[in-house]
Amino acid sequence: MKSKTIRDLRKIARILGLILIVLTLTFVIVELMSEPKSTSEPTPIAMILSGVFILGGLGLAWKWELIGALITLAGFIGVGILNPDAMAKPMMYLFPLTAILFLICWWLSKLQRTKEENVSMGK
Repeated sequence: MKSKTIRDLRKIARILGLILIVLTLTFVIVELMSEPKSTSEPTPIAMILSGVFILGGLGLAWKWELIGALITLAGFIGVGILNPDAMAKPMMYLFPLTAILFLICWWLSKLQRTKEENVSMGK
C-alpha cells in the first residue's frame, strides 16, 4: 500500500478522533456545569474510568497508534459491559471505528516498513 494512502487514512482517523474528543469533553463540561438533578444517581467510578480510557486512548493514538487504539477499545468494551444501554446509541460506535482506523494505520505502516527493510537488505 502506498504511503499516501496510509497518510490519508491516518489523517481521517486523527480528525475523527479529535472531533470525538472535543464533542465528548464539551458534553462533559456542560453536564458538570449544570445543576444536579435530584433523581440522578452518582456515576460509578468504573464508568468514568471507561470514558477516560476511550478518550485517553484516542489521544495516545496520535503518537502511538497500537497502544492508543487498544486502550480505546478496552474502554469501549468496559462501557458496553457496565452500561449496555449506551450501545443502543449509534454514535457510540464511532469510538471503536476510530480505534480500528488507527489499528489499520499501524498495521499498514508496519507492513510498509517491513517491505522497505527487505528491499534495503536485498531480499
